[in-house]
Amino acid sequence: MEVATTVLVLHVGLAAVWDLAHRRIPNWLVVSGLLFGLAFQAQSGGLVGLGLSTLGALAALAALIAPFAMRWMGGGDVKIAMVCGAFLGWSGALHVILVGTVIHGLLGIAVLFNRMVKRSMGRATGPPATLPHALGFAISTVLYTVGIGRLF
Repeated sequence: MEVATTVLVLHVGLAAVWDLAHRRIPNWLVVSGLLFGLAFQAQSGGLVGLGLSTLGALAALAALIAPFAMRWMGGGDVKIAMVCGAFLGWSGALHVILVGTVIHGLLGIAVLFNRMVKRSMGRATGPPATLPHALGFAISTVLYTVGIGRLF
């Protein structure tokens, strides 16, 4: 695995774990991810790589600003998608967002099914839990980097 891919997978993995544990993604993780993504792309592609990296981050922001504004996802989820865009470019960012959203939906269905089973067994379920999008984006990023989650 290439160094840039390893750094990306570590960033999104840490973001997912942190988001599950604390319900937030720290800005230092996002900023370091963006800087690493820009640096790796600039190193490999010069100014064109830097431009493509910036375009990838902006494409992720543009794709997710409306769901964020409607409170369907948190700001950290948008920012971690921007990190993916900085590493993978606009096409990779859109892949990660699309596949990650499907994975997020499937995980949500699994959580609902688990609640239904607990309720049918007479166990208390408590308030509904939120499921961070960063987890779906992390799984999608791993699938994309190994070549499985590529749609187009």
